[in-house]
Amino acid sequence: MSEPVDEGTAGWNPEDRPGKQEYFALLALAARARADCLGRRVGAIVVRDDRVLSTGYNGTPIGMPNCSEGGCHRCAHRDQEEYSAGRGYDLCICVHAEQNSLLAAARFGQSTLGATLYTTMRPCFGCVKESLQAGIVAIHYLSEWVPFGAEQDPALASQYANLRSRFVEFSHLTLARNRLFRMLSTMGEEVPR
Repeated sequence: MSEPVDEGTAGWNPEDRPGKQEYFALLALAARARADCLGRRVGAIVVRDDRVLSTGYNGTPIGMPNCSEGGCHRCAHRDQEEYSAGRGYDLCICVHAEQNSLLAAARFGQSTLGATLYTTMRPCFGCVKESLQAGIVAIHYLSEWVPFGAEQDPALASQYANLRSRFVEFSHLTLARNRLFRMLSTMGEEVPR
């Protein structure tokens, strides 16, 4: 008689166990799955003492229709010139993933002082400022993002660099695609692009 196969470990290799940074980055990817922005979908988590304090994803404020339901004027009119990449943010009501993760921690009484932010995209100027103000000491992101117009505006680039320098760590993480593929395939999932 053969031993029963544990469905939770079938095909699992202990070498596929993610390190802590990879683990938290994967959780940020999972949060991103809830994002409803019609532009970029972003997820973020706040971690302190190796414990998740809060998660967030980008989308409209609580109680408002989602972007896919016409809740954000900018998202609903993305094909118009005035709302192309880097424009029309004054009409965008979406809350960024990083903002949502910080606000969720505050809403539920979790101090973010000394915490780390993991996000699927390099945070914008505003989210970097808010993270500093919330006491975040490190930011790790998966995808690069360059602020619109930063190449033409040395003051913006300089200010962003100055803000980045205030963190103990501010780094671009890379997930090993082959490891990620093996992990997700054992769960029957596809690898995100």
